[in-house]
Formats: sequence, C-alpha cells, structure tokens
Amino acid sequence: MFASEKKSARSAFTLIELLVVIAIIAVLIALLLPAVQSAREAARRAQCVNNLKQIGLAIHNYESGNGAFPPGGESTNYSLTPTAGTQFVDGGWSTLARVLTFIEGGTIYNSLNFNVKEYNEATGMNFTGASTVMNVFLCPSANRSPAGGSDGADPNDPISTKYGRGYGYTDYGPTCYTDISPTGVALSPTTATPYRDKTTRQDGALKQGKTTISEITDGTSNTILIGEDAGRDPRFISPYTEGQMYGDGTAYPSTYYAGEQGPAGGSGMKRRYWRWAEPDNAYGVSGAPNNKFKPAYEATPWLQTGATGGNNAGANDELFSFHSGGVNVLMGDGSVRFIKDSISVVTLRGLVTKSGGEVISADSY
Repeated sequence: MFASEKKSARSAFTLIELLVVIAIIAVLIALLLPAVQSAREAARRAQCVNNLKQIGLAIHNYESGNGAFPPGGESTNYSLTPTAGTQFVDGGWSTLARVLTFIEGGTIYNSLNFNVKEYNEATGMNFTGASTVMNVFLCPSANRSPAGGSDGADPNDPISTKYGRGYGYTDYGPTCYTDISPTGVALSPTTATPYRDKTTRQDGALKQGKTTISEITDGTSNTILIGEDAGRDPRFISPYTEGQMYGDGTAYPSTYYAGEQGPAGGSGMKRRYWRWAEPDNAYGVSGAPNNKFKPAYEATPWLQTGATGGNNAGANDELFSFHSGGVNVLMGDGSVRFIKDSISVVTLRGLVTKSGGEVISADSY
C-alpha cells in the first residue's frame, strides 16, 4: 500500500513558481490595460466626432429652411467703450435649442415656447423640454460634477428645486468671437490668456442675428461653427447675470419682460452656460485649446451673485476637451476637424473669424 500511495502522489507548485506566474500575469495585465483604455477612448472620440457631425447636419438643414445659420445666442456689441463687449440680444435661447427639430428633437422643440424670452422662464413652461438629456450634445469622454446628463436641482432656481432635477448639459458651443491678438504677441504673460487683446475682437460664424453663408468670406471649410467646451458644470461661474443685456452691466429695459415673469431665480442669477438651452453656452476663444491654467473653476458651485468668474481656465469659456492632444471642432462646411493643443494662436484666431481674410493652410493645424 505504501508503494501505491507513493506512486500516485503529485508534485505541487512551489511558492517561487506561484509568485513567478502571478508576476507574469501582472505584467500582461499592465501591458493590456493601456491598450484597452486607448481603444475605449478612441471609441469615445469617434462618438464625439459623430455628435458634431449630427449637429452640423442640423445647422445646415436649418440654413436650408431659413436661408441663414441660426444666431449664436451670445454675441458682440461693438458700440461699447472702451472696447467691444458681450451681449445677449437674440432672446434667451441657444443655437442648439434652435436646431432641435433638425436633430431628431422635434418633440422637445415643440415642447418649448420660443415666444418667451427665457428657456428657464419662471413659470416653468419650458422646464420639461430644457431638462431633457440630449446625448448628441454630450461628449462621452467628458468628466464633470455632478456626473450624468443634467446639472441637478439648482438651489437658486425654484422650478428645478420643485421637480428635483436639473437642466440638460452640453459639451459643445458656438465660437461666437475671438479676441486673440492677430500679432501673436503675449500681452499679459502671467495671465490665463496671455494672447488676449480685447481691442481686436472679431465675430465668429455664429453671432448676432442670422449669418448667411456668403458672409463667411474666409470660406466655410476654414471657419469653425461649433467647438468642444466639455466638462462645464455648476462649479464654473459666468461673469454675466440673467438680467444683463450687455457685458458692461447694462440691464435689459423694463419692457423686456412685459407680460412675462423673467428667468426662474431672478435676473440677478448668474448664467448657467453648461446647459444646452442657455445662450451663454456660446463662447469667445481667447487662448490655446485645453488651457490648464489654475484654478480651473471657482471654489463655490451654484453661485448666484458676487463672483467674478470668467477665469478662462479649464472648461471655462474656451476650447476644451478630455481627448488627449486637442479638441474636436465642427467647421462651416459640416466637416469635423481635430485641433491640436500645439496650434499657433494666430492660426486659431483665423479659424474662428468668419471674415478676417486670413490665409490658412491645411497643414497648419
């Protein structure tokens, strides 16, 4: 019996052999994980490109039906002194809201009352539509707080507080102007936007009123319509309030809200420019893409009054994405391009302006 038991005995792994196998598996996982993450990001980036193409198709369908591109929501008042400034004079609606019916959002479009001046009108008549999550307006790579497709109940907004949910996010917006210096000379080397020169501000393709294709004299293939500004959320505070007509603080005239209740939360509430229905989701381009200047956002979220905002870092009113090396943009001809972080700021200015007369070669970005 002893001989039979000895014959059937099997040798086991030694501790060293087991550790070697574990080490090999760990190395294989370490090699595989970056490849998996890279593949996932490639898929997310492709989805982002597709989103912009869908938005581009909607804008061009709008142009076919109306003879012009829609307003940018935010625009520029060139009569202000000493320099031109931001204004909100095309009603309280964004470009994205205006093209919903061309992007399979007809039901949502029909639920919105564009006759009132605010998407967040105080009676809540537009809340159901404007709180809808639109996946086509969301980059899957974006990171934000709170996560998800909407911003959560705004403590300063009685409508969203009543229903316990927020308005829909967007990661895209019109590049409505640029004030990058055309000389490319740094004017304020220690600031977040050293190449900004407010005296050289020029319109982007989507501006005040409607823009005809003939106005884009730089060429639609050389002019940005919509760019990524991904990850904006309640931590980012606009320098503008709901009641400001002009960036110098000029309020809307007393007759502006005649027969209406105005925006929920009051005209003193800071604009929530991360929402797809908000006209302030348009932005000026004042520096290079993916500006990492700190702080990226204010310390207090959901602020109503009293903050300066507008620090132009992170996703705060600039071209910004969570894709490595650059951002996706929609051009006026409906194509989507990837703008590298390393692009010359002068070239970037030329891509934003609709009629700056710049000559831009295809290999410059």
